[in-house]
Amino acid sequence: MLANAPDLDLFLPPGFPNNALHRGFTHSLTIAILISLALNCVWRIAPSFWRSAIVYFTAYGSHLLIDLFTGTKIGWTNSGFGIPLFWPWPQKFSSPLILILGIRHKDFASLFSLDNLWAGIYETLTFGAIAAVGFVLWKRKLKSRILGKPKLKSRTNRSTSEAPAHLLPNLQYQKGEPSTHLSKLQDQE
Repeated sequence: MLANAPDLDLFLPPGFPNNALHRGFTHSLTIAILISLALNCVWRIAPSFWRSAIVYFTAYGSHLLIDLFTGTKIGWTNSGFGIPLFWPWPQKFSSPLILILGIRHKDFASLFSLDNLWAGIYETLTFGAIAAVGFVLWKRKLKSRILGKPKLKSRTNRSTSEAPAHLLPNLQYQKGEPSTHLSKLQDQE
């Protein structure tokens, strides 16, 4: 939800022609930092203040990163829409490399156009593949953590053959006949 928060400027009152404030101040690092700190004060999702703030900032900032690479044509086209990354400075920034097709939303008809359908399919396939690879890598890491940890053995359930070698002579003398006990241990192994 937080990654989509910068686009809440689309829901401004209809008095703003053609979404004049879209990709405005909500698409800046200033607002990303302020929202991250404010949300962190309300609801901390990580053990420390700064870890939680970084998680919020990463979620919000992911939208800004995607919008930096959004434009009208894919490739080295310099067709990006641009965002005011360092608002209140009015300069807009965009990557010359466009990786994501922008959605057209100037009116109701363009919102449900074929161009937007293809853009949605492209984004779903692209980010779905990235998410799938990330999920597989995360599961492998989790599985290696689980399987990599040695299992703890209870000392009371340990058989005498697992006892350290320097303790075996003591065990033999405590139980009585050393020769018969030693032969039993050797038979068990």
